[in-house]
Amino acid sequence: MNKLSALWTCIFLGFTGIGSAQTDPLVILTTYPATGSSSRATTILAPKLEEFLARDIQIKYDVGARGGVEAPANEQTIFVSTIGNMALLPAISESFGIDPLIDLRPVTRLTAVPDVLIARSGLSIGNLGELLDYTRRHPDALSYSYISPRSIHRVEFAALLNTLGINVRLDPSVRGSAAAMAAITDGTVDLTITTSPYVSPVIESGAAIPLVIAHPSRIPLFPGVPTMLEWEITDMPSGSWGGLFAPAGSSDEFVTEIFNAAQFAMQDPAVIQAINGLSMEVWPSESPQEFSKFIEEEMTRLGQVADKFGMQVD
Repeated sequence: MNKLSALWTCIFLGFTGIGSAQTDPLVILTTYPATGSSSRATTILAPKLEEFLARDIQIKYDVGARGGVEAPANEQTIFVSTIGNMALLPAISESFGIDPLIDLRPVTRLTAVPDVLIARSGLSIGNLGELLDYTRRHPDALSYSYISPRSIHRVEFAALLNTLGINVRLDPSVRGSAAAMAAITDGTVDLTITTSPYVSPVIESGAAIPLVIAHPSRIPLFPGVPTMLEWEITDMPSGSWGGLFAPAGSSDEFVTEIFNAAQFAMQDPAVIQAINGLSMEVWPSESPQEFSKFIEEEMTRLGQVADKFGMQVD
């Protein structure tokens, strides 16, 4: 190639962006703050994604539910979100205004996240049976927080309370998992459900007792704690999950590349160990198409459960 041809090639690559495509950082947007379960998983996965893609990665935490929808399809941005925003709210809230199958391109599931019902210490309640007995003797004496009126944890409480006939009273003032952990610790709330990475430190400190878990099987961190399925709460066979999305309009090639990078990261033993250490599990999809089908099924399931228990958010 002569010097003139080389010059024109460089100019062409510069105008088209092809030459800079792999040198620009890939930005990962997360719905929740860095302390959130899906954000912590993203932090763990990022170095292996960076290795596979041979590309710097930047993480922007807490962009909200619409962050990925509003991101440009420039193959420089991907988005991590969760069951509540990508399956529950699209199924039950017209005002939410996001359809993840249209407004985003699903890439893969990342994690399965057990959700754990905990009781504050000092109540002489050590298991779910004792909670049932206590609330029958003292109806509405205990308070609970479902984290947010638009959260998956509200659905979990609805299934739990209605199926087992538990009489407790809602404290709507406590919002967010971090605030709920503080309320459990200082004794201002008696019960809550949220993801295992949030509850584990509170349980380990002795401030809370795990009573039941929303997950298909018992988890190694709390092997003596039964699942909701064991208590025949069949509406919630599993807890939360996190997934990876590309902006709508992203190319098939970009989605495939990100899918392959995520698969590479989720197979790494150190990644698996770190995620398991937070009481989560890696849960890769078989393909982007399988993840899309999974989301569609989750929207149907959660919509039916919300309708069954009269959950309305609009």
